[in-house]
Amino acid sequence: MLYRLIKLVSLAGVYTFFRRISPQHVNNIPTDSPVIFVSNHPNTMIDPLVVGTTCNRKLFFFAKSTLFNNPFSKWLLPKLQLVPIYRKQDDPSQINKNEDTFEKGFHILKNNGAFLIFPEGVSTGDRTLSKIKTGAARIGFGAMVKNNWKLNITMIPVGLSYSNAIKFKSNVIVRYGNPINLKAFKQQYDLDEFKVVNQLTDQIETALTKLTTNVNDLASEEIVSALELIYKKELMTDLGLDIKNKSDDFSATKGLVNGVEWYFKNEPNKVEEFKEKFQNYQNHLSLLKLKDEFLDPSNKSITFFERIQIVTYIILGFPIYLYGIINNIIPYKLPRLIAKQFARSKSEIAPTKLITGIGVFVIYYILEILVFYLLANNLLLTTAYILSLIPSGNFVLSYIFRIRKYRQHLRFLTVFYQKRYLMYQIIEERQALIQFINKAKDEYIKIENI
Repeated sequence: MLYRLIKLVSLAGVYTFFRRISPQHVNNIPTDSPVIFVSNHPNTMIDPLVVGTTCNRKLFFFAKSTLFNNPFSKWLLPKLQLVPIYRKQDDPSQINKNEDTFEKGFHILKNNGAFLIFPEGVSTGDRTLSKIKTGAARIGFGAMVKNNWKLNITMIPVGLSYSNAIKFKSNVIVRYGNPINLKAFKQQYDLDEFKVVNQLTDQIETALTKLTTNVNDLASEEIVSALELIYKKELMTDLGLDIKNKSDDFSATKGLVNGVEWYFKNEPNKVEEFKEKFQNYQNHLSLLKLKDEFLDPSNKSITFFERIQIVTYIILGFPIYLYGIINNIIPYKLPRLIAKQFARSKSEIAPTKLITGIGVFVIYYILEILVFYLLANNLLLTTAYILSLIPSGNFVLSYIFRIRKYRQHLRFLTVFYQKRYLMYQIIEERQALIQFINKAKDEYIKIENI
């Protein structure tokens, strides 16, 4: 009962926090046989929520034992189907307790259950994949051996790719990889148990690399992020990809990652040249308080009729915006302040926002509803008020986005007419950057096709 309630709340929270969650290849997941999900881990507590709400299986979650350190969490977390994993870096003396963890995993699999484990063992918040541990493979093979290889255990790699790991209303792609059937390893396992465990672990790492937009090091991430900002839309257009299609979006980013890492390895001087050009371009944009998107020639200019529409929207929408601000500003801002104060790492920012946000919104909405009912003393009006709270909050976000975008457009026009020479200079810088990237892309493709 408690698990179902928490899952329902988590589902509402996750789909409110993210603009879009895009699960892909869910049909790879068996519906009635034991499954081990192995996933990368960029976003601490949000990762299990995202997988749990998209995989269509009732999940157990293997989590670090430090989450169970106080009496309340020790009582609550097992009821939410969390199983502690004892890591060497937390307390070497507790490692022997993993025998109970493995037994719990064996029991789940024997009963055709499913669990999620993060084989990296850590969450950094960066777009990198840490070294994969052998725990998932050992639990899987342990369950097979204990049941005389009669279980039909499937391992499903899961790739999580966030457009922005810490930003509210960002996007996440959840890619379920090809199933790995553990029965296929029996003959090799009988010959050399240690070798096969490492072989499966390497296979998991390879799969997660393919399923995510991770980079090998943080230096590459900086360049990939720059290319996503200035070049990805143009690249997708050139390749005939659909900008709104999340699978195409993933493919484009993956192509950028592969290209950047090749240049880091083979042409580091060109990487440094790009970094210098891009940094100069960004500095000039910052001086004029402009964004790159307004210099992109593929963007259509706003017509006179569209300007009238925008201004009308701003004027007529202002009362709704004001109403939404009054009812939502405190629960919207408070989780941000809490995350800024208490999140100890990048990977904890979004989970802190989400979890505190759920609590703050629920408490604040209850108080607002009670106050409204006491003042209005009318059940029908109170019901209408309740139904307006979430839509009005969403309208505020949309309204602010539209105003900021239109303000940037006006800023662009002002700078263009007042400082035309500087604008032409920046546009030329951008064109030079794009030409530099296109040349690098053509050279990379040519070499890759040899």
